[in-house]
Amino acid sequence: MQTLFQLPVPVAAFVFVAATLVLALSAYGLTRAILCRSGEAKSDLAGPIFTRVGALHALILALVFAQELINVRDISTASAREAVLVGDAFYDLKRYDPEETLPIRKDLAGYVRLVLEQEWDSLAEADILSPEAWAAWERAYVGALELEPATDRQNVLKGIVVDHLREVSGLRRLRENAAIANVQDLFMMAAVAGLVLTSAGLFTHAPNTHNIFLLSIFAAYTGLIVFFVVAFANPYHAPGMVMPTGFENLFMGELAELGR
Repeated sequence: MQTLFQLPVPVAAFVFVAATLVLALSAYGLTRAILCRSGEAKSDLAGPIFTRVGALHALILALVFAQELINVRDISTASAREAVLVGDAFYDLKRYDPEETLPIRKDLAGYVRLVLEQEWDSLAEADILSPEAWAAWERAYVGALELEPATDRQNVLKGIVVDHLREVSGLRRLRENAAIANVQDLFMMAAVAGLVLTSAGLFTHAPNTHNIFLLSIFAAYTGLIVFFVVAFANPYHAPGMVMPTGFENLFMGELAELGR
């Protein structure tokens, strides 16, 4: 599947649409060939059953598609929130004491660099977080815990930094879970079964130009929806990839200099 998504998006979408067209027309043609050998089939149940099967098929596609869009939105929000927390912790450490917290700020800057250079690729290829990024976060977190405030101001800043870095850990887990929670095989089975059964249920209608055209529209649109669901299933893969924009905007100036 990932090999397919290495193609340009229009080409990959065309492959999905072509596959669903072939599947739908084959199911329709095969069912008609088997059940309509002696003239045109007549069935009062054809309309109601087709409507119900088609509705169930559309409902399944809509629910899964909506879930994947929510997943992409949540990861985009979590990534932006994580970048904000890291940036706030970095500059609060500088307010705490520029010299004493320099090693911790270097670890945070290195963490941002690792997220950009390693972790997004690691999540896309292996569905795991970068061990090096985890190590950089751990060093920064331990360093923040070991700070010994000498004033009330430093005490408040330490608490804020520690809370921010703890929340970063949770947001990292959310990003990893999104990569692991990929499209299930059961959904693909339901999508294919719904397409086949709905197309086969139209065997009572003659294969004239209008009917074949309408069946093709149904199959093509189903193929596009399945394509979008699979594309958004892993938010770290193109074409539905969530970009680490927050980290890219953060990794500039002083932070970029310390992270190299």
